[in-house]
Amino acid sequence: MIRFYTGGGMLFSFFLAFVLCVAITPLIISLCKKFNWYDELDPRKVHQGQIPRLGGVGIFFSFLVSMFIYLAFFSSVDLHYAVPAFFGGLIIFLFGVIDDFMNLRAKLKFLIQIVSATVVSFSPLYFKAVLGLELPVFLGRGITFCWILFLVNAYNLIDGLDLLCGGLSLITLGTAGVFMLAGGQSVGNIYILLCASILGFLVYNRPPAKIFLGDGGSQSLGFVIAMVPLFPMQGGIEHTKVLVAMLMVSIPVTDVIAAVWRRTREHRSFFSADRAHIHHKLVNIGFSKLATALTLLFIQLCICLAVLSTLFMSKTRDAIIMLCVSLFLVWSFFILLHYINRSVNIRHVGHLADAPQKEH
Repeated sequence: MIRFYTGGGMLFSFFLAFVLCVAITPLIISLCKKFNWYDELDPRKVHQGQIPRLGGVGIFFSFLVSMFIYLAFFSSVDLHYAVPAFFGGLIIFLFGVIDDFMNLRAKLKFLIQIVSATVVSFSPLYFKAVLGLELPVFLGRGITFCWILFLVNAYNLIDGLDLLCGGLSLITLGTAGVFMLAGGQSVGNIYILLCASILGFLVYNRPPAKIFLGDGGSQSLGFVIAMVPLFPMQGGIEHTKVLVAMLMVSIPVTDVIAAVWRRTREHRSFFSADRAHIHHKLVNIGFSKLATALTLLFIQLCICLAVLSTLFMSKTRDAIIMLCVSLFLVWSFFILLHYINRSVNIRHVGHLADAPQKEH
Protein backbone atom coordinates (compact mmCIF):
# COMPACT_ATOMS: atom_id res chain seq x y z
CA MET A 1 0.00 0.00 0.00
CA ILE A 2 1.35 3.45 -0.90
CA ARG A 3 1.68 5.62 2.20
CA PHE A 4 1.75 9.31 1.21
CA TYR A 5 1.89 10.82 4.70
CA THR A 6 2.08 10.00 8.37
CA GLY A 7 -1.07 11.49 9.91
CA GLY A 8 -1.28 15.11 8.84
CA GLY A 9 2.49 15.60 8.97
CA MET A 10 3.13 15.11 5.29
CA LEU A 11 0.20 17.30 4.30
CA PHE A 12 1.37 20.08 6.65
CA SER A 13 4.97 19.84 5.36
CA PHE A 14 3.79 19.90 1.74
CA PHE A 15 1.71 23.03 2.38
CA LEU A 16 4.62 24.62 4.27
CA ALA A 17 7.05 24.01 1.40
CA PHE A 18 4.65 25.57 -1.10
CA VAL A 19 3.86 28.63 1.04
CA LEU A 20 7.52 29.23 1.92
CA CYS A 21 8.56 29.16 -1.73
CA VAL A 22 5.69 31.46 -2.76
CA ALA A 23 6.65 33.86 0.05
CA ILE A 24 10.41 33.89 -0.36
CA THR A 25 10.63 34.08 -4.16
CA PRO A 26 9.40 37.72 -4.39
CA LEU A 27 12.12 38.64 -1.87
CA ILE A 28 14.72 36.96 -4.05
CA ILE A 29 13.38 38.81 -7.10
CA SER A 30 13.62 42.12 -5.23
CA LEU A 31 17.21 41.43 -4.16
CA CYS A 32 18.16 40.49 -7.72
CA LYS A 33 16.71 43.73 -9.04
CA LYS A 34 18.42 45.79 -6.33
CA PHE A 35 21.88 44.31 -7.00
CA ASN A 36 21.45 43.67 -10.76
CA TRP A 37 21.70 39.88 -10.47
CA TYR A 38 20.20 39.06 -13.86
CA ASP A 39 20.40 36.23 -16.36
CA GLU A 40 22.83 37.10 -19.13
CA LEU A 41 21.39 37.51 -22.61
CA ASP A 42 23.00 35.59 -25.46
CA PRO A 43 21.95 34.40 -28.94
CA ARG A 44 20.83 30.92 -27.78
CA LYS A 45 18.19 32.22 -25.34
CA VAL A 46 14.61 32.97 -26.30
CA HIS A 47 13.72 35.39 -23.51
CA GLN A 48 14.04 39.16 -23.62
CA GLY A 49 14.79 41.66 -20.88
CA GLN A 50 16.59 41.25 -17.57
CA ILE A 51 15.28 38.30 -15.55
CA PRO A 52 16.64 37.15 -12.13
CA ARG A 53 18.01 33.61 -12.14
CA LEU A 54 18.09 32.53 -8.51
CA GLY A 55 14.81 30.61 -8.46
CA GLY A 56 16.64 27.50 -7.31
CA VAL A 57 17.48 29.25 -4.03
CA GLY A 58 13.79 29.68 -3.20
CA ILE A 59 12.99 26.09 -4.16
CA PHE A 60 15.69 24.45 -2.09
CA PHE A 61 15.43 26.76 0.91
CA SER A 62 11.71 26.03 1.26
CA PHE A 63 12.27 22.35 0.54
CA LEU A 64 15.03 21.91 3.12
CA VAL A 65 13.07 23.72 5.85
CA SER A 66 9.94 21.63 5.25
CA MET A 67 11.95 18.41 4.93
CA PHE A 68 13.77 18.89 8.24
CA ILE A 69 10.48 19.74 9.99
CA TYR A 70 8.87 16.63 8.47
CA LEU A 71 11.76 14.38 9.51
CA ALA A 72 12.06 15.92 12.98
CA PHE A 73 8.38 15.93 13.98
CA PHE A 74 6.39 13.64 11.71
CA SER A 75 8.57 10.79 10.51
CA SER A 76 10.76 8.19 12.21
CA VAL A 77 12.25 7.00 8.93
CA ASP A 78 16.00 6.37 9.00
CA LEU A 79 17.48 8.01 5.90
CA HIS A 80 21.17 7.56 6.73
CA TYR A 81 21.69 5.79 3.40
CA ALA A 82 20.66 9.01 1.63
CA VAL A 83 23.50 11.06 3.19
CA PRO A 84 25.82 10.69 0.15
CA ALA A 85 23.01 11.93 -2.10
CA PHE A 86 22.48 14.92 0.19
CA PHE A 87 26.15 15.95 0.13
CA GLY A 88 26.49 15.31 -3.60
CA GLY A 89 23.44 17.46 -4.23
CA LEU A 90 24.72 20.16 -1.88
CA ILE A 91 27.94 20.43 -3.91
CA ILE A 92 25.96 20.81 -7.15
CA PHE A 93 23.61 23.38 -5.64
CA LEU A 94 26.21 25.59 -3.93
CA PHE A 95 28.51 25.79 -6.92
CA GLY A 96 25.51 26.21 -9.23
CA VAL A 97 24.48 29.28 -7.24
CA ILE A 98 28.07 30.56 -7.32
CA ASP A 99 27.98 30.12 -11.10
CA ASP A 100 24.76 32.15 -11.23
CA PHE A 101 26.71 35.01 -9.67
CA MET A 102 30.15 34.60 -11.22
CA ASN A 103 29.66 32.69 -14.51
CA LEU A 104 32.26 30.01 -13.85
CA ARG A 105 34.16 28.53 -16.78
CA ALA A 106 32.41 25.55 -18.33
CA LYS A 107 35.31 23.19 -17.62
CA LEU A 108 35.37 24.19 -13.95
CA LYS A 109 31.61 23.54 -13.69
CA PHE A 110 32.13 20.12 -15.25
CA LEU A 111 34.91 19.36 -12.75
CA ILE A 112 32.55 20.21 -9.87
CA GLN A 113 29.92 17.91 -11.36
CA ILE A 114 32.55 15.15 -11.52
CA VAL A 115 33.30 15.59 -7.81
CA SER A 116 29.60 15.37 -6.96
CA ALA A 117 29.07 12.28 -9.13
CA THR A 118 32.12 10.63 -7.54
CA VAL A 119 30.79 11.23 -4.01
CA VAL A 120 27.63 9.29 -4.86
CA SER A 121 29.04 6.59 -7.15
CA PHE A 122 31.58 5.49 -4.52
CA SER A 123 28.92 5.31 -1.81
CA PRO A 124 26.38 2.50 -1.24
CA LEU A 125 24.10 4.31 -3.72
CA TYR A 126 24.98 2.95 -7.15
CA PHE A 127 23.52 0.72 -9.86
CA LYS A 128 23.76 -2.82 -8.51
CA ALA A 129 21.54 -4.43 -11.15
CA VAL A 130 19.74 -3.56 -14.38
CA LEU A 131 16.47 -5.35 -15.25
CA GLY A 132 17.28 -7.98 -12.65
CA LEU A 133 20.79 -8.65 -13.97
CA GLU A 134 23.45 -8.11 -11.32
CA LEU A 135 26.32 -5.81 -12.31
CA PRO A 136 29.98 -6.04 -11.28
CA VAL A 137 30.70 -3.37 -8.68
CA PHE A 138 33.15 -1.41 -10.85
CA LEU A 139 30.68 -1.36 -13.75
CA GLY A 140 27.76 -0.33 -11.53
CA ARG A 141 29.76 2.55 -10.06
CA GLY A 142 30.93 3.64 -13.51
CA ILE A 143 27.38 3.67 -14.90
CA THR A 144 26.22 5.63 -11.85
CA PHE A 145 28.96 8.22 -12.39
CA CYS A 146 28.00 8.74 -16.06
CA TRP A 147 24.27 8.70 -15.28
CA ILE A 148 24.59 11.54 -12.78
CA LEU A 149 26.73 13.66 -15.11
CA PHE A 150 24.28 13.15 -17.96
CA LEU A 151 21.21 14.14 -15.97
CA VAL A 152 22.77 17.17 -14.29
CA ASN A 153 23.72 18.55 -17.71
CA ALA A 154 20.51 17.41 -19.41
CA TYR A 155 18.27 19.39 -17.06
CA ASN A 156 20.63 22.35 -17.24
CA LEU A 157 20.43 22.37 -21.05
CA ILE A 158 16.65 21.92 -21.21
CA ASP A 159 16.21 25.01 -19.02
CA GLY A 160 15.81 27.42 -21.92
CA LEU A 161 12.15 28.34 -21.79
CA ASP A 162 9.68 29.64 -19.20
CA LEU A 163 7.92 26.83 -17.31
CA LEU A 164 9.82 24.06 -19.10
CA CYS A 165 12.52 22.69 -16.79
CA GLY A 166 10.49 23.32 -13.64
CA GLY A 167 7.40 21.76 -15.18
CA LEU A 168 9.25 18.69 -16.46
CA SER A 169 10.89 18.26 -13.05
CA LEU A 170 7.57 18.62 -11.21
CA ILE A 171 5.86 15.89 -13.25
CA THR A 172 8.90 13.61 -13.08
CA LEU A 173 9.52 14.02 -9.35
CA GLY A 174 5.84 13.56 -8.51
CA THR A 175 5.74 10.34 -10.52
CA ALA A 176 9.04 9.20 -9.03
CA GLY A 177 7.70 9.81 -5.52
CA VAL A 178 4.62 7.66 -6.12
CA PHE A 179 6.71 4.97 -7.84
CA MET A 180 9.22 4.85 -4.97
CA LEU A 181 6.49 4.67 -2.32
CA ALA A 182 4.89 1.79 -4.24
CA GLY A 183 8.27 0.08 -4.10
CA GLY A 184 8.46 0.47 -0.32
CA GLN A 185 11.00 3.30 -0.51
CA SER A 186 10.00 5.94 2.06
CA VAL A 187 12.28 8.58 0.53
CA GLY A 188 9.47 8.94 -2.00
CA ASN A 189 7.78 11.23 0.55
CA ILE A 190 10.77 13.57 0.32
CA TYR A 191 10.34 13.70 -3.45
CA ILE A 192 6.69 14.64 -3.00
CA LEU A 193 7.78 17.47 -0.68
CA LEU A 194 10.16 18.83 -3.32
CA CYS A 195 7.21 18.99 -5.73
CA ALA A 196 5.50 21.46 -3.38
CA SER A 197 8.48 23.82 -3.55
CA ILE A 198 8.62 23.56 -7.34
CA LEU A 199 4.91 24.41 -7.50
CA GLY A 200 5.63 27.55 -5.51
CA PHE A 201 8.41 28.50 -7.92
CA LEU A 202 6.22 27.92 -10.99
CA VAL A 203 3.84 30.62 -9.72
CA TYR A 204 6.57 33.09 -10.78
CA ASN A 205 8.10 31.10 -13.64
CA ARG A 206 4.98 30.80 -15.79
CA PRO A 207 5.18 32.95 -18.96
CA PRO A 208 6.25 35.69 -18.87
CA ALA A 209 8.64 34.51 -16.18
CA LYS A 210 9.58 36.82 -13.33
CA ILE A 211 12.46 34.55 -12.29
CA PHE A 212 14.47 31.62 -13.72
CA LEU A 213 15.81 28.49 -12.03
CA GLY A 214 19.43 29.37 -12.71
CA ASP A 215 22.19 26.76 -12.81
CA GLY A 216 21.82 26.17 -9.09
CA GLY A 217 18.21 25.16 -9.64
CA SER A 218 18.30 23.24 -12.92
CA GLN A 219 21.44 21.23 -12.14
CA SER A 220 20.20 20.36 -8.65
CA LEU A 221 16.86 19.14 -9.99
CA GLY A 222 18.72 16.98 -12.51
CA PHE A 223 20.82 15.56 -9.68
CA VAL A 224 17.80 14.76 -7.49
CA ILE A 225 16.07 13.00 -10.38
CA ALA A 226 19.27 11.02 -11.09
CA MET A 227 19.05 9.54 -7.57
CA VAL A 228 15.68 7.82 -8.21
CA PRO A 229 16.91 4.43 -9.55
CA LEU A 230 19.79 4.29 -7.06
CA PHE A 231 17.54 3.72 -4.04
CA PRO A 232 16.63 0.07 -3.29
CA MET A 233 12.99 -0.91 -3.89
CA GLN A 234 10.86 -3.99 -3.40
CA GLY A 235 9.35 -6.63 -5.66
CA GLY A 236 9.07 -6.28 -9.43
CA ILE A 237 9.56 -2.52 -9.13
CA GLU A 238 13.22 -3.16 -8.30
CA HIS A 239 13.60 -4.90 -11.67
CA THR A 240 11.95 -2.16 -13.71
CA LYS A 241 13.20 0.98 -11.89
CA VAL A 242 16.15 1.60 -14.24
CA LEU A 243 13.95 1.42 -17.33
CA VAL A 244 11.36 3.60 -15.56
CA ALA A 245 14.02 6.22 -14.82
CA MET A 246 15.28 6.14 -18.42
CA LEU A 247 11.76 6.75 -19.72
CA MET A 248 10.95 9.54 -17.25
CA VAL A 249 14.07 11.50 -18.26
CA SER A 250 13.93 10.60 -21.95
CA ILE A 251 13.12 14.14 -23.15
CA PRO A 252 16.09 15.97 -21.59
CA VAL A 253 18.48 13.02 -21.96
CA THR A 254 17.69 12.45 -25.65
CA ASP A 255 18.11 16.18 -26.16
CA VAL A 256 21.58 16.20 -24.56
CA ILE A 257 22.65 13.12 -26.54
CA ALA A 258 21.58 14.91 -29.71
CA ALA A 259 23.55 18.00 -28.60
CA VAL A 260 26.70 15.94 -28.02
CA TRP A 261 26.33 14.30 -31.43
CA ARG A 262 25.62 17.65 -33.12
CA ARG A 263 28.65 19.37 -31.62
CA THR A 264 30.93 16.39 -32.30
CA ARG A 265 29.77 16.27 -35.93
CA GLU A 266 30.39 19.99 -36.32
CA HIS A 267 33.79 19.80 -34.58
CA ARG A 268 32.66 22.14 -31.81
CA SER A 269 33.35 21.99 -28.11
CA PHE A 270 30.72 20.17 -26.04
CA PHE A 271 30.68 23.28 -23.84
CA SER A 272 29.65 25.55 -26.72
CA ALA A 273 26.02 26.67 -26.99
CA ASP A 274 23.55 26.61 -29.86
CA ARG A 275 19.87 27.01 -30.70
CA ALA A 276 19.14 23.47 -31.80
CA HIS A 277 17.66 21.99 -28.64
CA ILE A 278 14.20 20.48 -28.77
CA HIS A 279 12.44 23.63 -27.51
CA HIS A 280 14.32 25.76 -30.07
CA LYS A 281 13.18 23.42 -32.85
CA LEU A 282 9.53 23.63 -31.83
CA VAL A 283 9.72 27.44 -31.75
CA ASN A 284 11.53 27.37 -35.10
CA ILE A 285 8.78 25.40 -36.84
CA GLY A 286 6.10 27.83 -35.66
CA PHE A 287 5.07 26.98 -32.09
CA SER A 288 4.73 29.87 -29.65
CA LYS A 289 6.93 29.73 -26.56
CA LEU A 290 3.97 28.82 -24.37
CA ALA A 291 2.74 26.18 -26.84
CA THR A 292 6.25 24.71 -26.95
CA ALA A 293 6.43 24.38 -23.18
CA LEU A 294 2.90 22.97 -22.90
CA THR A 295 3.53 20.47 -25.71
CA LEU A 296 6.62 19.09 -24.01
CA LEU A 297 4.89 19.03 -20.63
CA PHE A 298 1.96 17.13 -22.15
CA ILE A 299 4.36 14.57 -23.62
CA GLN A 300 6.06 14.27 -20.22
CA LEU A 301 2.67 13.75 -18.58
CA CYS A 302 1.87 10.92 -21.03
CA ILE A 303 5.28 9.38 -20.31
CA CYS A 304 4.66 9.46 -16.57
CA LEU A 305 1.14 8.03 -16.94
CA ALA A 306 2.72 5.13 -18.84
CA VAL A 307 5.15 4.68 -15.93
CA LEU A 308 2.36 4.70 -13.35
CA SER A 309 0.32 2.22 -15.39
CA THR A 310 3.06 -0.38 -14.86
CA LEU A 311 2.25 -0.38 -11.14
CA PHE A 312 -1.03 -2.10 -12.00
CA MET A 313 0.56 -4.80 -14.17
CA SER A 314 0.91 -8.18 -12.51
CA LYS A 315 3.73 -9.36 -14.80
CA THR A 316 7.13 -7.66 -14.92
CA ARG A 317 7.41 -8.64 -18.59
CA ASP A 318 4.31 -6.61 -19.48
CA ALA A 319 5.68 -3.60 -17.63
CA ILE A 320 8.98 -3.84 -19.51
CA ILE A 321 7.17 -4.01 -22.84
CA MET A 322 5.09 -0.93 -21.97
CA LEU A 323 8.19 1.02 -20.97
CA CYS A 324 10.15 0.02 -24.08
CA VAL A 325 7.29 0.95 -26.44
CA SER A 326 6.92 4.33 -24.70
CA LEU A 327 10.66 4.98 -24.99
CA PHE A 328 10.54 4.13 -28.70
CA LEU A 329 7.69 6.61 -29.21
CA VAL A 330 9.68 9.40 -27.53
CA TRP A 331 12.69 8.72 -29.77
CA SER A 332 10.41 8.64 -32.81
CA PHE A 333 9.08 12.09 -31.84
CA PHE A 334 12.64 13.46 -31.68
CA ILE A 335 13.48 12.01 -35.11
CA LEU A 336 10.29 13.38 -36.67
CA LEU A 337 10.89 16.83 -35.17
CA HIS A 338 14.47 16.82 -36.47
CA TYR A 339 13.35 16.31 -40.07
CA ILE A 340 10.50 18.82 -39.82
CA ASN A 341 12.91 21.41 -38.42
CA ARG A 342 15.46 20.68 -41.14
CA SER A 343 12.76 21.14 -43.78
CA VAL A 344 11.83 24.51 -42.27
CA ASN A 345 15.47 25.61 -42.24
CA ILE A 346 15.89 24.65 -45.88
CA ARG A 347 12.96 26.89 -46.79
CA HIS A 348 14.05 29.74 -44.54
CA VAL A 349 17.83 29.79 -44.63
CA GLY A 350 19.33 31.33 -41.52
CA HIS A 351 16.12 31.39 -39.49
CA LEU A 352 17.07 30.48 -35.90
CA ALA A 353 20.36 29.02 -37.17
CA ASP A 354 22.78 27.57 -34.67
CA ALA A 355 24.77 30.23 -32.91
CA PRO A 356 27.98 28.67 -31.53
CA GLN A 357 29.23 30.42 -28.42
CA LYS A 358 32.66 30.70 -26.91
CA GLU A 359 33.42 28.76 -23.75
CA HIS A 360 33.08 30.79 -20.59
